[in-house]
Amino acid sequence: MSTATRVSPSRTSLTAFTALRAAAAAALAVVVTFSADHTPSFGLAVFGVFAVVSGVIVAAGAASTAVTRTGRLLVVLRALVLLVVGVLAVTLVGGGIGTLLTLEIVGFLGAGALEVLSGLRRADASVASRDLVTVGGLELVVGAMLIIILPDSLFAVGVLSAWGAVVAVYLGIAAVSIARRDGGVR
Repeated sequence: MSTATRVSPSRTSLTAFTALRAAAAAALAVVVTFSADHTPSFGLAVFGVFAVVSGVIVAAGAASTAVTRTGRLLVVLRALVLLVVGVLAVTLVGGGIGTLLTLEIVGFLGAGALEVLSGLRRADASVASRDLVTVGGLELVVGAMLIIILPDSLFAVGVLSAWGAVVAVYLGIAAVSIARRDGGVR
């Protein structure tokens, strides 16, 4: 009786997962960029919706993108962090800059740390592993930057747009790259 703990994710599921994450980040960037409202309430609303959507995407992709049971646990924990922070942000949408900064910092640092750890724990040096470390590292940088700078609401909301745009482009390119390899084009 064998209890295999390794599951190799298919390139198709990895492509879909990466593309969905890119689309969510792009939507965040577009919504914030084209809004004149950069109040804490707006920031909490868009950050909350983005975190919930991202949490659902991450949770849905847990089984198909993590290689080991420990990897799946890290992915599920990351999804829970995103979901909790997102629900709190939407629930506390009337909160001020302190609420926005606290939830952004917890969300970026918590999810980022778990994402980097997931990428570093992977046994392979695959595209997925590099993407986890890169995107998680960007989240850690944004979280640390929010602590160090202690910005006003314009910056705290604007950083969501900038981060979303960078991550959307990065993950969009990664999704295309994974799909091309899947189709045999190298």
